[in-house]
Amino acid sequence: MSDQMKDLADVQARDLEIDALQEERSQTPAELTEAENRLEQLRAEISARQRELDGRQAEVRSAELELGTLEERRKAAANSSLTAETPKEASQFQNQELQFATRVQEVEEDLLPLMEETEQLSSEVAELEGQLAELEPLVSSLQQAEAERVEGIDERIQTISQERTGMAGAIDRRLLQTYEQVRKARRGVGLAEVVGGNRCSGCNVHLPIHVVQKVRKEAGVVRCPSCGRILHFSSSD
Repeated sequence: MSDQMKDLADVQARDLEIDALQEERSQTPAELTEAENRLEQLRAEISARQRELDGRQAEVRSAELELGTLEERRKAAANSSLTAETPKEASQFQNQELQFATRVQEVEEDLLPLMEETEQLSSEVAELEGQLAELEPLVSSLQQAEAERVEGIDERIQTISQERTGMAGAIDRRLLQTYEQVRKARRGVGLAEVVGGNRCSGCNVHLPIHVVQKVRKEAGVVRCPSCGRILHFSSSD
């Protein structure tokens, strides 16, 4: 194995290590994902329940306001019936009092289920907010742990990248460029060993004899005729 190929193999080893670390970095722990999803769901549920509660409370306030107005009118009609100058006027005020009293009863009957629903919604919102209060510290803790995990991986990637840069400086520019082009097209592997005497470790294709001979003689850059990876024998072969 030539020094250039050995250096290139070392570069590829670093590249593959970086690839593995980047893949590891992208894999958010399931516990964090589930906790964040639950947190989002809880917030959405609280928002929806709160909107319902606000609507019911507005209806209750409106009904209570109407009740107050009706009671005032009923009392006014009752007082007017007592001070009426004629029986006819007294009868008219009494009819008005009865109409207001009937409407008061109707509003009160409508108000009761509204108040019960308001109480139920208030209880649901409070329960959900309690769950949220318990979940938020857990999510914060998991997010902090994830940030530390990612930071640690980034530091390792930076260290290996610096090593890789130093190694790449010793490789012929054209060879390195070819390797990087092939690596980009072939799932991160641009350099493949010849294994079993005549097989490309990259695609497992049996190589023609003349290709194997060129690789053994280190006659320039030899690429697999099937996958295009740069071929080399390991230092032990």
